[in-house]
Amino acid sequence: MAASEKALLEAAVAGDLIKKSELDDLRSEARRNRLNLLELVSHHGRFPISALYRALSDERSLPFLEEADLVIDSASLRRLPASLVSRKGIVPVQSSSGALFLATSDPDDLPTFRTVNRILSRDFDLAIAEPTAISKAIRRSSVGAYRSPIATNQEASDFDSIDELNRIFTEAWLLRASDIHIEPASDNPRIRLRVDGRLQTYPVEILAADAAGLVSRMKVLADLDIAEQREPQDGGLTYSLGPPANVDIDVRIATVPTRWGERMTIRLLGQETQGLKLDGLGMTNDALARFSNAIEQPNGLLLLTGPTGSGKTTTLYAALRSINRPEINILTVEDPVEYLIDDISQVQVTGKVNFASALRSFLRHDPDVLMVGEIRDGETADIALKAAMTGHLVFSTLHTNDAPSAITRLADIGVERFLLSASLLGIIAQRLVRRLCEKCCSSVRLTQEDQDWLQVTATDVQCMEPVGCPACLGTGYRGRIGIYETLWIDEHIAELIHEGAGEREVARSASGFQTLYEDARNKTLGGVTSVSEVKRIVNRPERSD
Repeated sequence: MAASEKALLEAAVAGDLIKKSELDDLRSEARRNRLNLLELVSHHGRFPISALYRALSDERSLPFLEEADLVIDSASLRRLPASLVSRKGIVPVQSSSGALFLATSDPDDLPTFRTVNRILSRDFDLAIAEPTAISKAIRRSSVGAYRSPIATNQEASDFDSIDELNRIFTEAWLLRASDIHIEPASDNPRIRLRVDGRLQTYPVEILAADAAGLVSRMKVLADLDIAEQREPQDGGLTYSLGPPANVDIDVRIATVPTRWGERMTIRLLGQETQGLKLDGLGMTNDALARFSNAIEQPNGLLLLTGPTGSGKTTTLYAALRSINRPEINILTVEDPVEYLIDDISQVQVTGKVNFASALRSFLRHDPDVLMVGEIRDGETADIALKAAMTGHLVFSTLHTNDAPSAITRLADIGVERFLLSASLLGIIAQRLVRRLCEKCCSSVRLTQEDQDWLQVTATDVQCMEPVGCPACLGTGYRGRIGIYETLWIDEHIAELIHEGAGEREVARSASGFQTLYEDARNKTLGGVTSVSEVKRIVNRPERSD
């Protein structure tokens, strides 16, 4: 049995998930359009229903149990009537300390709690969990005696691939996920969502046949061959979520055959780029000023480097939006086009159009600014650099670990160093780290290990650490921010590049050169992110002293 709508909404207001004035407006809208109020609130605030149960646990000062925390106390469960457990959606849980919790989604169901207390003849503490998590825990522990009243997709006859796909996309949109993974396995397949760079399991279990149905449904929507399951396929489409979300999501899908069946990865495009401006990227004031100056130059090449998923395209989109004016002709070639920008001609790489051919064609369209999604070969690099030398501003990306190594990488694929020295404006390497939730983070005194990593000697230095609240769904983090390494090319650095100087010499001689570690360190000491987060993303250099 789930908590009452009234209790959940009061907790949402108390937990600052939504304002009272907004709730009053949404209540009127729900009545007017005959919509579910909880779903409408969830979509308005763009958070999943689980956030409401977290808010309820905070308001009642009760622990919130994740699905992984629901370790059922089998001895106690066997003593409870199956009808009571399934009808009321309660389950006894053994904590790591040995205490007995009764997990429930309705902390106001006092008669049920008194009944359980009488049957078990012992005291227990209440804990709150989502109805779906309790349902799954009951199914895992039972041998058929317990049947959850909560609808699940374990019943193959009840499974509808269209409805379930819509639920998956809705959950992904609410969580601001960047990817959906449908993964076959030897027993039950799993669905995972990538949120803020980390994968998390979708809370609904499905059967192998159901997963295959989801894959087939997506292939139909993307005009792929549903009969071909032995070769990888790629495609794209726009997925429309109906009310109350009413949003269109551009997605790219890729399939690959595995030992246990066809795996599909769905990339939700443009989830982190919409409306993002330069000052929201996370650059320091100095780096932002120099970057803003670089993208206003009449010609030259500006490179963004980093691994896949490091936010390079997001930074480039923010730059294009900043300089997009009626008097400037901007053309891009991308793989894929992740987000459409008004008044910019964007070309998608296909089997007939690659980066080099598109870039070569662009030069006959009177461009001012060109963006090449990625430099992958010497031909593309050569055209991009020559375009930068002949009066065009060119943006592109490259896969290297840091900024100085981009020079070596371009030289390795055949670019002449005199072209690099004459064309490069700057090279920016970047990563993405999770940003601490401002509503719940707290200060902590650094351990000796963390002091060593941050290279600080003061014993009273404090940083912020994640705690977890309804707004961040208990993770302690909300959103991501860029970590940047900036290498700006002046006359001296251009001369060193022309002479074939090594990466270390270039970095050592560059004015205002900031490493990824230095930016990560500053953001940690500034309370933007945590030590554990940046240690996961950035390597600490050896001390030079």
